[in-house]
Amino acid sequence: MATTVQLNTRISPQLKQQGDVVFANAGLTSSEVVRAVWTYAATHNAIPDCLVEKSQEEEAGRRLQAIRDGAGIAHRLAVSLGYEAIDSRPSYQYMRDDMYDERITHMELNHAEA
Repeated sequence: MATTVQLNTRISPQLKQQGDVVFANAGLTSSEVVRAVWTYAATHNAIPDCLVEKSQEEEAGRRLQAIRDGAGIAHRLAVSLGYEAIDSRPSYQYMRDDMYDERITHMELNHAEA
């Protein structure tokens, strides 16, 4: 018989109980599940997709939060140094009026040429 190694891990009793119910319904023991994960990693030289996807989701969430935290840092610094906050984006009304002015000018030029 092959030599085996014992693997111990600590999880909350509630988590173990909930997981055991799921695995038992699938006909698996917790030992079989752990063996399956290790076997997959050894066979494929990779982490199972179900674990990678979660890690990638968590990393994407972490990066998105960092972007949100960093967004506007220059603006906040300027305000903290006493500079007035200026919104450099034109308003919707300004852009709409500008568009209509351009259309009218275009129509007048076309009418003058005709």
